[in-house]
Amino acid sequence: MVLEAWGPDLASCCEEAVAALVAVYAEPARRAAVGHRDVHLPPAPDEALLLDVLDEVIFTLDTAEGAVPVAARVRSAVDGGLDVTLALADRDHVEGTGAVPKAISHSELSVVAAGDGTRCHLLIDV
Repeated sequence: MVLEAWGPDLASCCEEAVAALVAVYAEPARRAAVGHRDVHLPPAPDEALLLDVLDEVIFTLDTAEGAVPVAARVRSAVDGGLDVTLALADRDHVEGTGAVPKAISHSELSVVAAGDGTRCHLLIDV
């Protein structure tokens, strides 16, 4: 499955990419967030940072007992990396919409920064 996202900067583009990824597997109920998971990603090229953000979503989806990542807040960190907060919802309050993603293809991943913002293109293995 191919996903594309856009934002005014890399952090916003990553948030939109997470929203697109979540839409593949879940439709959370309103006010479904019951917790969060904070992650700091060290400086890396844009493609690697996007991949790391999405990998954190998949990792959390696989390992968090009773919780499902349903959104992300991504901020540029002082060191050039990203600070990510994943919003987690109780599995019982999330309606499944499709197959659970297993990985992001490295070969189909691209991040392009242009005058109108940052765009990404990625292929999800389900």
